[in-house]
Amino acid sequence: MRRFLAVLPLLMPSTVIAQTSEDARPRIIVSSAATIPSPPDRAVVSFSVHGEGTTSDEAVRAMVAKRDAIEKGLTSISAGSDIRAAQIGIAEVRGRDCNRNTYGNPRLSTGECAIIGYTADIQMEVRTAAVDEAGTMVSLAGRLGATNPRIDRFFLAEDKEIRRRGVAEALAEAKLQAEAIARASGVRLGGILSVSNLSFNGPGPYDDIVVTAQHASAPPPPPPPPPVAVGLKPRAIETLVKVQVVYAIQP
Repeated sequence: MRRFLAVLPLLMPSTVIAQTSEDARPRIIVSSAATIPSPPDRAVVSFSVHGEGTTSDEAVRAMVAKRDAIEKGLTSISAGSDIRAAQIGIAEVRGRDCNRNTYGNPRLSTGECAIIGYTADIQMEVRTAAVDEAGTMVSLAGRLGATNPRIDRFFLAEDKEIRRRGVAEALAEAKLQAEAIARASGVRLGGILSVSNLSFNGPGPYDDIVVTAQHASAPPPPPPPPPVAVGLKPRAIETLVKVQVVYAIQP
């Protein structure tokens, strides 16, 4: 009796074989970073303006008049500054006995809890290219009645060209690292298989929402004396660029 042995070929799609071969190709993976220091060209100054009155309208008028005087003073230092309002609020003011006896519970506006006045507050932000004068702007805002004037931060208005320089430097450093690894390993460095940008920092987009209070007619304030100058030399803005480069190894 004869026996026949059937041989069935094992078939694998060529695309799978090619992909498997590609994934198994020897390679060198390096990561590199470049930090580009640049002097900031923008500053952000912020402050609050407070107004008080027996009615809400009086409180708002006082706040607006003070704000207008501050804005006029700041524009005398940097005419191109972008002055924006971020928040505005009006609060009722009651007597001290009401605050002592209610402990945060709901209260009626009668008796010891009758409303005796109002406060109005607005949060302002100034973005200016006069970086060297930012400290003087804080000084002048404080003199003109601003509450808690301060420099929030320095930044770059545009960093695309700086990032291009950083990418070029990071790639050059990555190549030097890969060449050193190849020499030490006794292999020949091939071409680049892939490059990944690992950077995340940057100036970022900014909120364009603007809230303004209704301007009220007010007598122009008297011209203030020269502000106290504050000399500033802000630290450089460091733009960090990170890359990961995958090199092939030549056979």
